Amino acid sequence: RIAVAVGSRGLADLPLVVSVVVDELKRRGAQPFIVPSMGSHGGATAEGQQALLAALGVTEASAGCPIVSSMETVELGKLPNGLPVYMDKQSMLSDGIVVINRVKPHTSFSGASESGLVKMLSIGLGKQRGAESCHAAGMGQMAQNIVDVARVKLAKAPVLFGVATLENASEKISRVAAAPAE
Repeated sequence: RIAVAVGSRGLADLPLVVSVVVDELKRRGAQPFIVPSMGSHGGATAEGQQALLAALGVTEASAGCPIVSSMETVELGKLPNGLPVYMDKQSMLSDGIVVINRVKPHTSFSGASESGLVKMLSIGLGKQRGAESCHAAGMGQMAQNIVDVARVKLAKAPVLFGVATLENASEKISRVAAAPAE
């Protein structure tokens, strides 16, 4: 059972990217399911997050697999600054996690990692509790917090790889790359 983390941002061709990832996982013998990974978006409810995915064109029918939407989390530890690290419970119950996201600059902070796989892992898969934790120290600490949270999750969660998309100035996919968890 492989959890496929799909977020709330309007990535170009998101339904297509998700279905291709799901199909490839199935071809390799996996049983994928989608986990909405959007922090507190969708009203911070399981139903709202599933509805938000549907509004973006990602449904069980379009993806070819179930969507398991829940706001339940588990705590994986704490950062040195005391912030707890939360992870989606359904993802932690899986045999592996694949994260899909677009990589781009963030509009509210700058750092080595901004909006992309690290942010999806840190905030998206943290659900509301994880988003609140990452944001607790303010945007001035966000760039460091998302990297630190991602390091904890990579060490303690069954993350397999990420699928990163890059878009051009016309907001069309210009590149897709798979990045191993390491």
